[in-house]
Amino acid sequence: MKRCKSFLAAVVMTLSTVAFAGSPSSFEFEAKTGSISYQIERMLSDSGLVIEEDFTATVFFEMTGSRKIKVLLVESPNEEVNAFLKKRLTNQKLHGDSWKSEKVYELPVRVQATR
Repeated sequence: MKRCKSFLAAVVMTLSTVAFAGSPSSFEFEAKTGSISYQIERMLSDSGLVIEEDFTATVFFEMTGSRKIKVLLVESPNEEVNAFLKKRLTNQKLHGDSWKSEKVYELPVRVQATR
């Protein structure tokens, strides 16, 4: 009887390990797809801009009551990038419940050179 219980426990542990290791958990997937960086990365993809060197732009924004982005200021050495960021982010809706309206958020955006 003792051997049977030990064997059954080993089988259960093996099956549970295989089940969890086989695919990423839905929590990790939701955390990644729901994060601000993932959402904004999707908004800013495919810019078509020609960038000579890497730099960081800083976007200051606040959220409206309907969770839309209201860009206040974009700071970077490239005016074309500033205009692109402001155009792409203004009035975009972010998902999630952790946003507070009338709070100013600072978002650093890494701009990579076109290679």
